Amino acid sequence: MRASISYVDDCHLSVRVDEIVSSVPTFPTKNAAVNAGSPFGWRTAVRIERRFENVWVVGKKCFQSDRSAGLNFEAYRFPLLRWEKEGGITKCPILSVRRFKQEATSEQD
Repeated sequence: MRASISYVDDCHLSVRVDEIVSSVPTFPTKNAAVNAGSPFGWRTAVRIERRFENVWVVGKKCFQSDRSAGLNFEAYRFPLLRWEKEGGITKCPILSVRRFKQEATSEQD
């Protein structure tokens, strides 16, 4: 189980790596990302491998995979680390990203 996302996976991601990095705050170390996410209730970080650098973002890989149209997807959630008021409710917006997960196929006779 891989908890990092790489630019190599762009064709399997619902949102490209560059779009993720431009949408959510990035940090040079895992510790810095975890410390930034703490006030928002997030204590996990995911490594994003860009073409020439590795950065950390606050977020997590969901425990269960998404399944739609007979295909499996790994799901990730990344908070935008800001509070927004919507309809009288204060919340932290979240970017959801899915990665296509290849299943091992076995030949059946």
